[in-house]
Amino acid sequence: MKLIQMSDHIYKLNIQTTVGIPIQINTWFIVNDNDVYIIDTGMDDYAELQITIAKSLGNPKGIFLTHGHLDHINGAKRISEALKIPIFTYKNELPYINGELPYPNKTHTENTGVQYIVKPLETNTNLPFNYYLTPGHAPGHVIYFHNQDKILICGDLFISDAQHLHIPIKKFTYNMTENIKSGQIIDNLCPKLITTSHGDDLYYSDDIYSIYKFKYEE
Repeated sequence: MKLIQMSDHIYKLNIQTTVGIPIQINTWFIVNDNDVYIIDTGMDDYAELQITIAKSLGNPKGIFLTHGHLDHINGAKRISEALKIPIFTYKNELPYINGELPYPNKTHTENTGVQYIVKPLETNTNLPFNYYLTPGHAPGHVIYFHNQDKILICGDLFISDAQHLHIPIKKFTYNMTENIKSGQIIDNLCPKLITTSHGDDLYYSDDIYSIYKFKYEE
């Protein structure tokens, strides 16, 4: 476990865990004055750690999901209840989080533990960061951009190492073509730093997306 301060306002929790396979999962805490916003929650088995971190950083205000897959939402119920804070995601994710529909590439619905609790992002307009819809990995996948610190929190839009962007795992991505197209947003935002749920942080450059697109687009 490592808690890393990425910038003046953003902290990243890096956990090495096992979800079928050994995997690195990153979640984030955005601090604005004394308010704390949790981006994704990872797995329930370290939810207590995230509760402790959020309290230590200030006054927790809400959980903001990039999407509803297990490794991003599993800790949400416990964290939300312990801190008495709401959970938000983009409206397109709600049928899958609520168990009404299986994800497009799945045959069964998810038991997220937060059915009919999660609120649409669109109802929360007073945030110290922006969100952008980036479908492909999940129908309502979003990324979060902190304008002041120029940090882009990408969830599963990409997997990354310290130098390159890579596509997310295919078996969990319902439309890879759409996902690759969604990635072009990084050239519109031109962040200083890109951070992903499963990988290392990397600095943005003018050719980083074009290389990614050339490598993976069919």
